[in-house]
Amino acid sequence: MHIAWTKNLTGEEKQRRKNEVMSYKNAFDDLKQILEKDFLKKEADRDYSDGWEHRQIAVNEYNAALTELIKLIDLEPKDE
Repeated sequence: MHIAWTKNLTGEEKQRRKNEVMSYKNAFDDLKQILEKDFLKKEADRDYSDGWEHRQIAVNEYNAALTELIKLIDLEPKDE
């Protein structure tokens, strides 16, 4: 589970939040499958005409956001 779910929480409050988020696991697992299937990472922009740098930045940012979203909804235990 990503630390963002319990950031700034301690004790009972933190455990309560973990339990709440874990109750979403089935929905998050389904969402993860959808994201990985239907929202594929974009290929690098190989058209080096004017403005290619901006197009490549957009591709990189899309891919980074998709990766971060998948990490956030992945509730499998991680080695910390």
